[in-house]
Amino acid sequence: MKKKILAVVVALAAFVGLFASQPVQKQSIQAAKTTKTAKKTTKKAKAKQISVTYTLKDTTKAKNKQTLAKKTFKVKKGTTVFTVLKKAWKVNYTKSLYGDGVFITKIKGLGNEKKKLYWTYTVDGKMVKVAADKQKLTKNKSKVVFTLKKY
Repeated sequence: MKKKILAVVVALAAFVGLFASQPVQKQSIQAAKTTKTAKKTTKKAKAKQISVTYTLKDTTKAKNKQTLAKKTFKVKKGTTVFTVLKKAWKVNYTKSLYGDGVFITKIKGLGNEKKKLYWTYTVDGKMVKVAADKQKLTKNKSKVVFTLKKY
């Protein structure tokens, strides 16, 4: 009789153990899938991020181009030059009445329309033909240089 009770208890324990382990396995599989999805999402987010270096130069006082400031940012690919500039420094600007974009009048308090001191900018060494709020950043390790010049 004791053997029969013992056999039933062992069988019951094995039965409970068998089914108790099933949800744990499913949870482990689900956790692994979630981890893989999170890794893919992180890789996509990193792929969309680019590094951009901004430099401010003043050519109005010295013969050589004087660097005023330099900052590097991680930004979302497709962000405009102007968006990052506004995050980095205080910027004064006017908007075009014709939708051509913004005209930057001062950065860090520097610039003077009366003295014909204006800001221009380049991206990767090339003069850009659109306003800063229209120019999108698409290349990793781009270099944006704003230069204060007298015209």
